[in-house]
Amino acid sequence: MSVLAIRLGGPLQAWGSSRRLDRYRRTEAFPTKSAVVGLLAGALGRSRTEPIDDLTEMRFGVRADRPGEVLRDFHTVSSLFDEKRCFDPSKGRLPVVSGGYRSVATSIQVTERFYLSDACFVAGMEGEEAMLNELDNALGHPVFPPYLGRRSCPPDAPLRLGVHPGSLVEVLRSIPWQGGVGAKRIPRSVRCEAIIEQEEGDRELVDEVRSFDPVKRSYGRRRVRHHYLDVVNSVSELPRLDDDGPMALLGEN
Repeated sequence: MSVLAIRLGGPLQAWGSSRRLDRYRRTEAFPTKSAVVGLLAGALGRSRTEPIDDLTEMRFGVRADRPGEVLRDFHTVSSLFDEKRCFDPSKGRLPVVSGGYRSVATSIQVTERFYLSDACFVAGMEGEEAMLNELDNALGHPVFPPYLGRRSCPPDAPLRLGVHPGSLVEVLRSIPWQGGVGAKRIPRSVRCEAIIEQEEGDRELVDEVRSFDPVKRSYGRRRVRHHYLDVVNSVSELPRLDDDGPMALLGEN
């Protein structure tokens, strides 16, 4: 087997699970399998209703190079349009998934959204080499722009770390630390926490996505095990933005 390695670093990240979307939009401490599967499906250009079985059947693991800190943001969500799509802020009504609209009284929603600030992870997908090479190429030329859990969270550097032979644990241990630029006081070996998908794992997570269809989105359970990996720190300069704009940073050219 081989492993596709992906760098997930940025100013803000938000990794939701299958919890109900209430006023508290929480984030998990690690990237979820469902979010990374969604990122890869988007890079391939798949719609939310297309099958994703070939992606979900792969084993998933993630390593925390910089765990980051939890940040809370306050939001007020409302609509400037009524149910006839006419501009009328005083009668704005929010739509609901099942059809129809909320009442005017309940159409102003106060939410608190949580993010991971200044975090960096290395995620791995274990599967057949041919499929992983296709995914790696898609990350270099994504159909839909990648983001770290929410559209407001772009990555700060290219995601591609290549396809490597070996198991999830072996590959996540072999990839150099990705924690940052100019971290001169970080030792040459960094101990990183990792969560690896294993059938005999000691913890259960509800982030095995079955479908991204907005009407019938569903999740399953998977078991994982925690590991601590000693990773080599070979700090190097990350690519910097140039005159082509932020999206140029994520591509190959």
